Amino acid sequence: MNGEKQQTIAVIGSGIGGMACGALFAKSGHTVHVLEQHESLIGGHGRCLSFQNLSFSMGPQYVWHFKPGDVGDRFLRYLELDREIRFLDLEEDGFERIFIGKKYQPDYIDFKVPLGLDNFRNAMTLRFPEYSKNLNSFFDDMQDIYNAYIFLYGDPTQDESWFRYAADFLFSSDMKIAHKVKFLGNLFSSVKDFFDKYNLPDVCRRVLYGHGGIFAENESHMSAVGYVVATANYHQGARYPEKGFYTFFSSLKDVIERHGGTVQNGKTVTSIEIDGDSATRVFCSDGTSVRCDVVLSDISPRLTCNLLPEKYRVDFSYQPSHSVPTICIGLKKGIPSLRNEMRGRNFWWQDGNEVDYDSADVTKLPSMLFINSPTANGFGDLSGNDEMDNLVVFCPGNYDQEKGIYKLGPEAVAAWKKDLAHMVVDIIDTSVIPGVRENLVFAEVISSVDIEHDTLGEKGNAYGTRLTVKEILKTAVPCEYPVSNLYNVSASYNAPGIASGIKTGVRLLYRLTGIRI
Repeated sequence: MNGEKQQTIAVIGSGIGGMACGALFAKSGHTVHVLEQHESLIGGHGRCLSFQNLSFSMGPQYVWHFKPGDVGDRFLRYLELDREIRFLDLEEDGFERIFIGKKYQPDYIDFKVPLGLDNFRNAMTLRFPEYSKNLNSFFDDMQDIYNAYIFLYGDPTQDESWFRYAADFLFSSDMKIAHKVKFLGNLFSSVKDFFDKYNLPDVCRRVLYGHGGIFAENESHMSAVGYVVATANYHQGARYPEKGFYTFFSSLKDVIERHGGTVQNGKTVTSIEIDGDSATRVFCSDGTSVRCDVVLSDISPRLTCNLLPEKYRVDFSYQPSHSVPTICIGLKKGIPSLRNEMRGRNFWWQDGNEVDYDSADVTKLPSMLFINSPTANGFGDLSGNDEMDNLVVFCPGNYDQEKGIYKLGPEAVAAWKKDLAHMVVDIIDTSVIPGVRENLVFAEVISSVDIEHDTLGEKGNAYGTRLTVKEILKTAVPCEYPVSNLYNVSASYNAPGIASGIKTGVRLLYRLTGIRI
């Protein structure tokens, strides 16, 4: 494939990987057809639902790598969307606000995380002065590990093998040996191991891992390097779309259609035709098909392999990430502090213990909540009447347990969802935002099983694959399909997040066309 000859590209799935790739290739002169199995929604985990004229983003609430010059900014400029899709900065004095425990108890914590690793360091040492030496060592090493990571993986257009990256990294004289040692020394460490090195007490760990829901992992299993990189990434500049994530995805759809492509709903792909070692046609369950020169799959590697003839299938050993159910809450506009305190901020609540994602019991009180308000950020109300507020809340899920509840029938599912919503509202009202219970209008639960149905994410997973030490290390050995023109652009194959999906598209565009943005 080259940048001059027009190609027809079939994209399976409309998640961020599929839509970012589709928009980039469409803008570059190729004909793109995105096939989405959902009957009405696009966006995959980034899809938006509406209840009573309130909009809820089912996945992303903010992004990183969208500052001027960053890959997200260059992406929007290349697509000529930079004026249409504006991103606003989260509040620097506390873009994350972490609540731990029960309000009015002696050990209750209400901590604002300022934007920027150095600012976070200063806030932590002021809050916990008795551990300042430990914390300074911790933050010093975080910065060094992140610098080493950026040196190794920083160019999104690089398409070398991991081993080439590693060789360049190890033998380069541009990176300090101490930084290399720290990076490599923590590749095999969990976040718990990382915390242990600095003898950090439990109270510090809870705050440092207060945003742990973003990983859907226990800190005992979460990769230390994964934690450092993700934390440092959004401390570089966390932002959210001024008009909401639904406008972000709809604008990508417009780019594809404006350049002669299509984004079609209700198109469940059932098979991929192979001629020689190349994919030539994609078939859908409704009897339609798309002839193509290239296939980009935004569904997981296993699901993609199931679409191939038997002899072309390969085994993948990855583990899907844990699931994160969503609770969409509508409120009467009557809580004065909600819009003021939540504008440009994310709220996290923990019960004070390490969050258990491996065996979470979804019938009991959640141990962690992530809380965001689209209306506080200015894009949650679709009616224009501005009479209601909303919250989108995430909590640890348990796909197998939820699947068991669904097998009991609709009444059991409804009862469980009602109980979960009640527990979540109670936690928020008593320990985070007083007044939520008395102003409640509705609370809709989107379960792991619902997520699986809507997105085809394996076990309703939140982030593609788990972000454990073992899974992070597996990315060192990429798995390729035995089909020359089939590429996987999903989070299960690459990495989760809006910026990561864009990086996948930027990298693939450069690899196949030589176009660098």
